[in-house]
Amino acid sequence: MIRKMNVETPQGSILESVIFKSQQAKTVIIVITGVEGNIQNNPFYTAIGKKLSSEGIDFVVAHTKDAFNQTKSINQITAQTEIFGASVESFADSDNDVQAYLNWALSKKYQHIILGGQSLGANKVIHYLATHSNVPIDKFLLLSPVDIDVLRRSVSQEQREYISEQKESSKGKNRLPFKLFRWLSCDVDTADEWLFDDTLNNVHFKKNMDFSQVERIYASGALIIGTRDRFAGGDPSGYLKNIYNHFKTKARNELVFIKDTGHIYRGKEYVLANEILNLINKWKY
Repeated sequence: MIRKMNVETPQGSILESVIFKSQQAKTVIIVITGVEGNIQNNPFYTAIGKKLSSEGIDFVVAHTKDAFNQTKSINQITAQTEIFGASVESFADSDNDVQAYLNWALSKKYQHIILGGQSLGANKVIHYLATHSNVPIDKFLLLSPVDIDVLRRSVSQEQREYISEQKESSKGKNRLPFKLFRWLSCDVDTADEWLFDDTLNNVHFKKNMDFSQVERIYASGALIIGTRDRFAGGDPSGYLKNIYNHFKTKARNELVFIKDTGHIYRGKEYVLANEILNLINKWKY
């Protein structure tokens, strides 16, 4: 059974999410979504949800503040209308969103919690695990983490100069007249954060980059990628292996490669779902 659910962040923001609910599930998988990576845009979520719920496992498509380009909601603490979304992204909010879903899962008294993330959602999970001790999860599940430097290279010098000029002129709330990375509609402040804020810039194709967040994680789990992922520096398999090698827990981690598909597993949605179910069965959850 699929149904909508609202989750409240510690700051009172309401995140509108989706749960694929089974009967009396003991295990829940929470997958933190990426930029505009909502269930409507990404069919693989439905494939995973149907597969897992049919096997007695609850699956939450955990929409975060950037799951849609722009969302309006009433804050439950301030009672004020707030607008958030990928167009006004703030990386500093990511831990609050992850915490909201963990708080929800703990309140439901699941015996096993698997914390996942897809695309930038995977980067957010890495950041959360690196900055919080004693996280109450059994495993992590990282799907298609993003090398932010790959995205940054797609921004032209002319676009960079425009963003800097607007920022310096205190016009950070103005909408960009072009799409950042050729697909993201956002304001100047958000574009500036994507270019210069390294909060979530925690995984890389190159080996000699900063992996300090990954190296601080003591949880174990699995890393998954499509072999044609375009945000992985040209070699998705090598990219994922590089991330894997920086985990202290790598001996307990799994690597999964979904052949002949890209960042959102188009055409291989049910292959992905089956691979995730296989992992859960292996973990005996």
